[in-house]
Amino acid sequence: MKLTALILFLVIGMSSIAQRTPNKLNLHGTVLGYEYEPKTIFKKDQIDIQGSVGAVKLEVFSGSKKISSTTSNSGGDFSLGIPANGKYQLRYSKSGYGRSAIDIDLNGVPEEIAKGGLLLKNIELLLNDFESDKAMDNGEPFGKLYYSGDKFKFSVTEFSKKEALFKKRADNAPANVMMSSVEKNKANNAKPFKVGNIEEDIIEEDLNTDLNTDLNSETIQGPQIISVKEFEKIKSSKLSDISGWKNLNSDDISKRSEELAAAWDQLEEDRLIAVTPEDFMAIQLREEMLNSAEAELEAAKAYIDEQESKLSAQSNLNYALIALALILAGLAFFIFKRFKEKKETNILLEAKNKKITDSINYAERIQRSVLLADEQIAAILPNSFIFYKPLDVVSGDFYWVSEIGNKVIFSAVDCTGHGVPGAFMSLIANTLLNQIVNEKKITEPAKILEELHNGIVNSLHQEDDAYLSQDGMDMSICTLNKTSNELSFAGAMNPGFIVQSGEVKELMASLNGVGGVIQSRRKRPVRFIEEKVQVNRGDSLFLFSDGFMDQFGGSENKKFNIQRFKEMLVKLNGLSPEDQKKKAEQTFNNWKGETHQIDDVLLMGVKF
Repeated sequence: MKLTALILFLVIGMSSIAQRTPNKLNLHGTVLGYEYEPKTIFKKDQIDIQGSVGAVKLEVFSGSKKISSTTSNSGGDFSLGIPANGKYQLRYSKSGYGRSAIDIDLNGVPEEIAKGGLLLKNIELLLNDFESDKAMDNGEPFGKLYYSGDKFKFSVTEFSKKEALFKKRADNAPANVMMSSVEKNKANNAKPFKVGNIEEDIIEEDLNTDLNTDLNSETIQGPQIISVKEFEKIKSSKLSDISGWKNLNSDDISKRSEELAAAWDQLEEDRLIAVTPEDFMAIQLREEMLNSAEAELEAAKAYIDEQESKLSAQSNLNYALIALALILAGLAFFIFKRFKEKKETNILLEAKNKKITDSINYAERIQRSVLLADEQIAAILPNSFIFYKPLDVVSGDFYWVSEIGNKVIFSAVDCTGHGVPGAFMSLIANTLLNQIVNEKKITEPAKILEELHNGIVNSLHQEDDAYLSQDGMDMSICTLNKTSNELSFAGAMNPGFIVQSGEVKELMASLNGVGGVIQSRRKRPVRFIEEKVQVNRGDSLFLFSDGFMDQFGGSENKKFNIQRFKEMLVKLNGLSPEDQKKKAEQTFNNWKGETHQIDDVLLMGVKF
């Protein structure tokens, strides 16, 4: 590849120009799902982006006539072509999600801009998940995309009805994301897109242009990104033709230097407006090519100097071979040095990782030793099971069982966080439960929670300074009178479920966690509600953390949720405790599949 063709390639920006089509707006983007959780007395409105959504149907209409359509791929990506004049409406939807739309007005696009084609990339469209508590989208356009001045703009639809989907601009996630996407494209369509009479295939097929060919100097607006596949194809080709240097003179070198400087300037401008990881990778690849071009230019200058000094061709060849040998030797030395440094670094990292892993494994042994063994629990609660699956080696969830006289006290606890922080909290809570129940002989569930709350607050000094740890735990605790079969229950944010006669009865939890001091309640006692229920032979009681219900999985990668959880408990009621544990574990693993586990999981069951 001769030097002029290489510099032409760099000035154009290593672009795949096929992204633009004359007299069309090419729209490239991704469809994302989101979930809206409305405001309650305990939390503010929350909008959670779930990730990309595949198989979304996107259609472009001109009035009632459909002019274009496509479907997003498995990564949520899509591409649409729209005529660069007129008014249109883009509608997109998917089963199980809402319907949404935006208006597109291209009547304001200047003719000279439209001729070169328009491009909007990295556009993000949001679809609402129906399983949230948010009202169903009605499919009306939430805004309008239009061209004004020298760039695209986006205006938000103002809904007049009080029951409109979004009452405040700050809540309008689809519109906010769309405005941000359009803003990132502000430099893509500001001027006509043309590079003289150079065709798209010059980059891939005609890289042997004569060195004296002039380069059209019009500037291309915005970063033009080449794919990795295209870059590797060009990178593997020959970067220089030494015989062509004989036709160069000082004026040619000066001209090529100016072209290379312009390419560097364009690269710096593109670096400022790069957005996606692919953009930054393309910028880096272009920088490598520019460095190669500079090396080629310097070599050309050296060749001309040698010619002017009337050195023989053989001497020039010898000098070139010596220079190449030195470069290769230097490169080999650099590679060897980096390899040696990397090897030493890896050895240090392996040693540190082993030390950390050994420490965490030892912490897991300590935590396991604190928890009662299966045979100890079976001696106190014969007809029971515990399904316990930590997210990390150590866990923030733990179970606790004790016996005082004819009463059995047992609990399922979910501490703040997971891993090492959660494990520290579990050790503190376990120690306090042993003091409250086994030493002080307190067996009333509500009283145990109050004592445990005060113990956490005092141990972590949470009332002394509002900025200190406000960690704590959600939990449920029961006391079973083995003589009367009366069950006393109290919960801190976590309820309990009893299955009786094929129906699930919920034991209500207090809306207070254990530990942590809310500023408005400082120095005020925390109280918990206690509920009593008579249990009969064949009934099953279940205590749990939220890890099971919050796990994503299934064919649509959604949460297991509380409704599926209750249905599973009804099915478990007719089984023995051993079979209940096996069925619960099998259900969780089947639902999770290949999805990453997101939290510690704890399910405790007692059959009466």
